[in-house]
Amino acid sequence: MFYAETQDNVIKTTELNLGKDYLKIAAPIAKEIGNNTIIGLGEGTHGTKEFNDIRAAISKNLITKQHFSIICFESPYGDMFFLNKAVNSNTDLKTAMKQYLLSIWQTKEVEEFLLWVRDYNKKNKNQILLSGADFNFVSNSVNILENEFKNNSTLKALTDDLLTKAKYQDEMWSNRNDKNFRVDMPAVIKNGTQAYKLAQNIEEAVKKDNINISTEAKLALQNIKLGFTVMYEASKQNYNISRDQMMSEMVTKTHQLYDNKKVIVIAHNGHIAFTFPFSDDLGMGGYLKKQFGEKYYSLATLTASGTYCATLDNTDTNDNKYQAYPLPAPLKDSWQNYFSGFKNENFYLNLRGNNGDLKGNFSLALWGYFYLDPVKFEKNIYTPKISNLNNYFDGIIFLRKTNASVHLN
Repeated sequence: MFYAETQDNVIKTTELNLGKDYLKIAAPIAKEIGNNTIIGLGEGTHGTKEFNDIRAAISKNLITKQHFSIICFESPYGDMFFLNKAVNSNTDLKTAMKQYLLSIWQTKEVEEFLLWVRDYNKKNKNQILLSGADFNFVSNSVNILENEFKNNSTLKALTDDLLTKAKYQDEMWSNRNDKNFRVDMPAVIKNGTQAYKLAQNIEEAVKKDNINISTEAKLALQNIKLGFTVMYEASKQNYNISRDQMMSEMVTKTHQLYDNKKVIVIAHNGHIAFTFPFSDDLGMGGYLKKQFGEKYYSLATLTASGTYCATLDNTDTNDNKYQAYPLPAPLKDSWQNYFSGFKNENFYLNLRGNNGDLKGNFSLALWGYFYLDPVKFEKNIYTPKISNLNNYFDGIIFLRKTNASVHLN
């Protein structure tokens, strides 16, 4: 591994030569972090080609050399279940991606990675499982239960009712991209509360009758309850619900139910972080660190210039339209600008136990899936000042200039 010092001769970084094979440049990183149980691979924007490419390369190394076998996306569990089935068949992958993947992941880079997974699973006994940590759409999780309980009249009746309510909530979420649509929140809360109680009833019936259900059904049932939790709690005037905590529960449950297999989590930097950078709340990574301690590794990816993809829609669905936008020059007092001054244009920085002299008091730019005007919404893009990145991530991959993802649409 080649180390190059920064201009201040204190912080050491591992140079990444993006002109070479991504698998080769990612191999040393995967080797260094591969002794962990859960690895969060983050992204500073939801639409950067190189972030997808390098995380795919790290994942391939973790799979082939470090015995990782579950890839958990920031995407609904039920949708990822059906995508996993498609990847392990001969169905057209582009069609499956557009049906089961959120638009943020409908890119050429992700397609190439999924084709690699398909080929790997055809050739290897130890299969790679694609899963999901999120629950913004729940109908496909209910569809898993529909198939599970098709021969049990009591549970099928409950599941049929649940599916109707799941479709209603999913439709309300998607309709938020229609500027003329107004959500009837009392109706949504009522529907969600009823759905949550239905899921509870199914769970209790399974337990009471000692019914043995599949691992996938167990995860689907948990995902459904999480998907309706916000509405159920809102019915009790409780609005202090943590999406990141619930996502961490999905990751942890997936790890446990699949014989404690090692998991790669692919999500935004804000989720894989220990602390959510815009507040003092724990990120998904913080909850995972509570559960797994030093066996959870959080690796963020950052950039300072180039282009990125975003949508004008407010809600992430599987049919958003994406286009490329220029990344504005980073603020002077930002970590992106600070890292731009390093000698290495592209580098990996391990924050665990090393680089204790990496001090600063800078903001961190985080771009989501929808476009924000950088002048009007600077406060929505840049976090408050962060003096110690170790409190957020175990490592950083910084790429000085990047390009927009290549979307399938």
